[in-house]
Amino acid sequence: MSQAAEQDLTELIALGVDPALLMDSLQLSLADENGHILYVNQAFCRACGYTREELLGQPYRLIASNRQPPAFFTAMWNQLRAGAAWHGELSNRNRDGGEYWIELTILPVAAAAAPAAPAPPDKDLPGGALPHRFLGIGKDISRVVSAERQARRSAERFQGLAETVGAAIMLHRGGKLLYVNRALERCTGYRREELLECAFFDLVREDQRETLRQRSAAMLRGEGGAEAEMHEVPILTRGGDLRWLDVTVVRIAYETGHALLATALDVTGRKQAEAAQQHIQQVLQQIVQGSPVPTFVIDSAGVVTHWNHACELVTDTPASQMLGRGAAWEAFYDYERPVLAELIVTGDIERRIDSYYHGNVRRSPIIPGAYEAELFFPRSGDNGRWLFFTAAPLRDLDGRIIGAIETLVDMSERKQAEEALRRARAELESKVEQRTAQLASAKAELEADVSRRAASEQEALRRNAALTELNARLQDAQQQLLQSEKLASIGQLAAGVAHEINNPIGYVQSNLGTLERYLADLGAVATALASAAAQLPPEHPAAIAARQAREAHDYDFIMEDLPALLQQSREGVDRVRKIVADLKDFSRVDSGQDWQWSDLHAGLDSTLNIVNNEIKYRAEVVKEYARLPEVECLPSQLNQVFLNLLVNAAHAIPDGRLGRILIRTGHDAAAGKVWVEVSDDGVGIPAELMKRIFDPFFTTKPIGKGTGLGLSLAYGIVKKHGGELQVESEPGQGSRFRVVLPVQRSGGAPGEA
Repeated sequence: MSQAAEQDLTELIALGVDPALLMDSLQLSLADENGHILYVNQAFCRACGYTREELLGQPYRLIASNRQPPAFFTAMWNQLRAGAAWHGELSNRNRDGGEYWIELTILPVAAAAAPAAPAPPDKDLPGGALPHRFLGIGKDISRVVSAERQARRSAERFQGLAETVGAAIMLHRGGKLLYVNRALERCTGYRREELLECAFFDLVREDQRETLRQRSAAMLRGEGGAEAEMHEVPILTRGGDLRWLDVTVVRIAYETGHALLATALDVTGRKQAEAAQQHIQQVLQQIVQGSPVPTFVIDSAGVVTHWNHACELVTDTPASQMLGRGAAWEAFYDYERPVLAELIVTGDIERRIDSYYHGNVRRSPIIPGAYEAELFFPRSGDNGRWLFFTAAPLRDLDGRIIGAIETLVDMSERKQAEEALRRARAELESKVEQRTAQLASAKAELEADVSRRAASEQEALRRNAALTELNARLQDAQQQLLQSEKLASIGQLAAGVAHEINNPIGYVQSNLGTLERYLADLGAVATALASAAAQLPPEHPAAIAARQAREAHDYDFIMEDLPALLQQSREGVDRVRKIVADLKDFSRVDSGQDWQWSDLHAGLDSTLNIVNNEIKYRAEVVKEYARLPEVECLPSQLNQVFLNLLVNAAHAIPDGRLGRILIRTGHDAAAGKVWVEVSDDGVGIPAELMKRIFDPFFTTKPIGKGTGLGLSLAYGIVKKHGGELQVESEPGQGSRFRVVLPVQRSGGAPGEA
């Protein structure tokens, strides 16, 4: 130590500073007016890690941590330069780079003597006059600073955690709330500012408010020890809704006293579920207790939870003896063994059931997971009872077994009846054996008679089958004959009408030809007379008379219009002749009912000509004919089918609009079939009527407009030809009927009549 430093130290000791304290407890340093270290004690060296020799003559910048800004040191030096002491906290850095904090007091000390030559000023020290010496007395407060930092971090972590957890957190001293987190805001509906202006008790339902206030006051006084208290507290939200909080309260040290830290979980849903569960339990208790079927229930531990009155009567065991105990076997057996419900609860019924019930148990065919059995219990009743019992599992919402229910049925009377029936049966069997011998001989006689009767019955059955088949054929033939006769009658009538019309049409057509020649002659005469009159002077009486007659009778117009009238008359007669020919072709009276090769397009055209008056005012007919081969058929009957389909299509179009009837044909050469399709855009057929449209006498037409036989007859005719009558319809869109026919009938050959 330098002489000056020792002198300064001596002066400090003279001022009353304990040398031991200066040397060992506090960090002591002495510096000159330029901030160079003149003296340090051992405590200073231990703190910074440097030896005294390494520090002497060095500036304090050697141990500076640079945490404080330059302005901090400027203020400190200004205060020292003014001759005042400085006190504060300072951060230094030791030799290993670690930071430590000291509580530092700097005292200006007058130097004993001025130095021989002042040292150059330190660039980190402010300019101006400084005391010749200053003494630094420091105390290590690193632990205090670390604790304060840790406390701040803990407070920040607590704040962050408290704001993110789902539980509500509050702090109070019996009065207004000191702290609340967001969860309490969400739970109550109040804003944080509103909550901090009221006490927690203000939120509690009024009937429990005072009790909770008194318990909180007792906790603040330290009564009841340091144990946390838990309460279920009903509160009212800002909207007036009732919510239940599960509150845990603990007494903590806070500032200069104590406070209550409470955490709360919203258990409103649980309370509602508990209330609902309690209600269900009450309902279940009433159902089980009021049931006339003997019933008892056990929980997952085998403890009896329900034992109804009917079960008391059957087992002669009161409910008070069974409820709350896991000994259901006492009501049935003389020794301890599991009842059926207990085997279901344990989950190993499949493994253990045979050892207790020896194959007398089976799975319930009605209830999944349930079992049923029938056993005799000698302890029940005066003479024992036969009981039929069914045990079924009770499950929670996740499917876990939480108990089982077992029902009993007293089968004693039925068993007694069965026993009586067995005895009666045994007696009856004895009597039957006695009678068997008597009947043996009669049986032999009867067997022979039965054989004869069986043969007779077989013969009768054979004849009956033959008659049935013959009758069916007769009915079919009768129906075909009736249809043929109808068609033949219609054909004969049509042919007769056609023949009768042909006669007058013939001479009308002949007379029209003669009239055409006569008119030509008259025209030549009139032309000659007109030429002769033209040779006469205009004022000649004959010329005047001829001119007046020509004008009075409109001679020029008549001569111009007569050829057109004759042409129209000829066309009308030809039209009548064509209709007669189509009518005769439609009836085919001359062809009889023989199968022949026919052009279906010709039949369609002749049928259209016949029904033209029925269709032309209701629909436009569009024909899309394909190339068809001739088909072996009964032409007049197929014409009847086409007639019915076309008329039905016209009638299906509602009044007031012109519909569209499409006739299409096609040929499937590979299948050897042709088809004729008639479709309309009418009202369609409802789905529920599709199965009945081919039934005889069924019709959807108004009364007087249809007999209900058209489609039925058409269906029969198509089937007779070995074909199919297909139909598709959509209400409001129209219908489509397709007649599918084989080109050649089965067994026929081209050219056969």
